Amino acid sequence: MIARGYKLPFYADLSGLPESERRVIWGMMVGEEGKTKIPVYKNYTEAGFDPEKHVLQCYGTGWTSAQFLPDERQLFGLPGGFLNDWDLSTNLEGLFVAGDSLYASNCYGHAAATGHYAGRHAADYSLESKKMEPDKKQILAEKERVYSPVHNKPSTSIGWKELNMGISKIMKNYCGEVKHDELLQIGLEQLADYEKRIMYETYAHNPHELIRLLEVFDILTVSEIIIHSCLRRKVSSKPLSFMKYNSPEESGTGKLITIRQKDNIIITRELNVDFFGDLCENYERYNQKYIREKESTR
Repeated sequence: MIARGYKLPFYADLSGLPESERRVIWGMMVGEEGKTKIPVYKNYTEAGFDPEKHVLQCYGTGWTSAQFLPDERQLFGLPGGFLNDWDLSTNLEGLFVAGDSLYASNCYGHAAATGHYAGRHAADYSLESKKMEPDKKQILAEKERVYSPVHNKPSTSIGWKELNMGISKIMKNYCGEVKHDELLQIGLEQLADYEKRIMYETYAHNPHELIRLLEVFDILTVSEIIIHSCLRRKVSSKPLSFMKYNSPEESGTGKLITIRQKDNIIITRELNVDFFGDLCENYERYNQKYIREKESTR
């Protein structure tokens, strides 16, 4: 915009939006996402800001995700997600995915559209599925895992911040901008040590800390998935922001690498980037019920 002759500052005018959309942007996105709840939403509201009447000044610094460091940028938006079919269903029966959990995700509009789409197919699936009895042994085992940090003592354990910092340090040191198999292997071994030993030496004072700690456990798992994937991708790929030490750049459209674990064995395979086929043809094929319903309401 600035290159085209516009001058700072810019202003977001929400006054002309429908009430529902204005509430989503000002109330939900600015109020609940990122770090804007107190410095922007709370302080502006208390100062008398009314999105129906006033415009919101933007300092023109752009989307800050574009300012990520190279070793951070590789993990945003493009690198991976659940492998799904045209119903946005995964290989785990009954698990549907949307938004940032999908490959090549892209913020609010993408999340809203895919959430609506996955919700439709998940609803159809649930109506056709038989009710299953929960596995009580599995539930008890999961409760024991989840609540175990509550019973640990702070004097002999670490909190979620320390664990998160340790994982971040491993990823920065051994899975940086340029990937090297030897370093990746060292990082994987250290994460495995965290999983076997450090995870069981963590504590939580309260429910808030427990939730944060469980999130960090997930970060540890995702970090292991990332390194396993990096080890199995042998060539560099500019579109994926992936650089492999002393390797040629991937030619043509490249391949997608899928990874899963079965009986503690890592299984991978390669897929063409256009494995999903023709967009228009397959959308109509897998959404006939929805298309007919929409046409009947016109």
